[in-house]
Amino acid sequence: MTTRMLVKPVEGRLVRIPGTYEALPADGKPLEIDSYWIRKAAAGDVVLETEQPEVQAPTPKGEK
Repeated sequence: MTTRMLVKPVEGRLVRIPGTYEALPADGKPLEIDSYWIRKAAAGDVVLETEQPEVQAPTPKGEK
């Protein structure tokens, strides 16, 4: 099982995504977490956030 998390660069840091070499967007990108991202987080270059699925509030009865 793989772990996906939202990876965001720390403000003022340019972090490249391995394999594509594209810059990690400032608002983050969901990525598979591996040793590269763990090292980047430990170095203070990125922040790892758990992805929260968007949950819609239940509609009260009688309303549509």
